[in-house]
Amino acid sequence: MEHFTTVLALFMTALLFSYFIAEKLKFPVIPVYIIAGIAISLFYHAHSVHVFEALGVILLLFYIGLEFSLAEMEKNFKNILSVGAVDFILNLFPVFAVAKLIGFDSITSFVIAVILYPSSSAIVSKLLIDLKKLANPEVEPVLAILVFEDIAAATLLAILVNLSSGSPSSVEVLKVVIKIAIFIFFAVVFVKNFNRVIDAVVGKYGTATEFMVLLIGTVLFLMVEAAIGFGLSEAIGAFAAGTLFAESSHKERVEQVVIPYRDLLGALFFLSFGLSIELSKVNSSIILPLLVLLPLSLLTKVITGLIAGKLYGLSLKRGASAGLMLLPRGEFSILVAATNPKLVPFTAIYVLISSIVGSVAVKESGKILSLFFKKKKPKKKSRLTKSQLLGD
Repeated sequence: MEHFTTVLALFMTALLFSYFIAEKLKFPVIPVYIIAGIAISLFYHAHSVHVFEALGVILLLFYIGLEFSLAEMEKNFKNILSVGAVDFILNLFPVFAVAKLIGFDSITSFVIAVILYPSSSAIVSKLLIDLKKLANPEVEPVLAILVFEDIAAATLLAILVNLSSGSPSSVEVLKVVIKIAIFIFFAVVFVKNFNRVIDAVVGKYGTATEFMVLLIGTVLFLMVEAAIGFGLSEAIGAFAAGTLFAESSHKERVEQVVIPYRDLLGALFFLSFGLSIELSKVNSSIILPLLVLLPLSLLTKVITGLIAGKLYGLSLKRGASAGLMLLPRGEFSILVAATNPKLVPFTAIYVLISSIVGSVAVKESGKILSLFFKKKKPKKKSRLTKSQLLGD
C-alpha cells in the first residue's frame, strides 16, 4: 500500500506541474503529460500502472460517446458520411501504401495507417475552446469529421485488438466485423429504448451526486463487460455507454459528474503512456518512417480540410483552416499503438510532434494562411468628378 501511495503521489505531483507548464506555454496539456511520463521513466520504474491505462481508456471513450447524439447523427448523416469518407480515404490508404514502400509488412503497415489516421478529439476540441474558434464556419465540417473518425477509429481499434495475436485470415477479419456489427446493432436498439429508463431513474433519484456516480459506473462497466463478452475491446463498450447517456435528457448532469473522473484518469492514462516508452528502444530505425510519414500525414489532413470545406460551400482559405485544425493526433493513436508494442516508440514521437505542430498551426493559423491567401484589396474610389467620368 505504501508503494501504491508513493506512486500516486509522484504521478499527481508530475501531473500538476505538467498542467502549470502547459498553461504557461499555452499548449495542449496532453503532450506535456506524455513528456512527464517519459521523464519519470528515466529515474523511476513504476509497476502496476495498467489499471490507470485501462480506466483512462474507458473514461475517455465514454466521454467521447457522451458527446454524440444518435438523433443528431441521423439528422446530419449525409454530411458526416461524405466528409468522413473523404477523410478516411485520404488519411488511411496513402499512409498504408507508403508504409509498405519503405519496408513494413502488410499488417504493420495497416496498424501504422490506423495510428496516423484519426485526429485527436481531445486536443482539437480544447484548442477550439481555448482559442475561441468555435464560431468559425469551418468548425462544422471539422466536428463532422471528428464524429466519423471516433466511430471508425473505435471500430478499427476493436478489430486490431482481436487480431493482435497473429496474422489474421480474411475469414477472421470478417468474423470480427460481423461481431462488431451485431454488437453495434444491439447497442443502438438498447440505447434508443433504455434511455427512457435512465431518464425515469435519474429524475427520481438523481439529485444525489453519489447515486449518479454509482448509476453511471454500473451502466458503463456492464456495457464494457458486454463488449468483452462479444470478444471486442472495452473501448467500444465504453463508447456505446456514452451514447446511451447522450440520449438522456439529463446529459448535462451526467457530464458534470463524469468530467472530473475523465480529467483525472485521462491525465493518468497519458502519463502512463509516457512511462511505457522505453527511450532505449527509440533508435535510428524510426527516423525514416517519421521523415516520410509525418509530413505525408499532415499534408493529407490539410487536403482533407480543403475538400471538406468545398463540400460545405466554404472558401479555400476556410478549408485550409479546417485542415490545420485536424493536424494533432492523440488518444486514439496511443490506444492503437498499444496493440503493437514495437510501434510505441514511433507513435510516441509522432504524437508529440503532431500535437505540437498542430497546436502551433491552429494558434497561428491567421499568419500561416496569410502566406498563401492574400487579402483582397478594397477598390479605390475614383478621384474623378462625376462629369469627368461621364466624359463631359
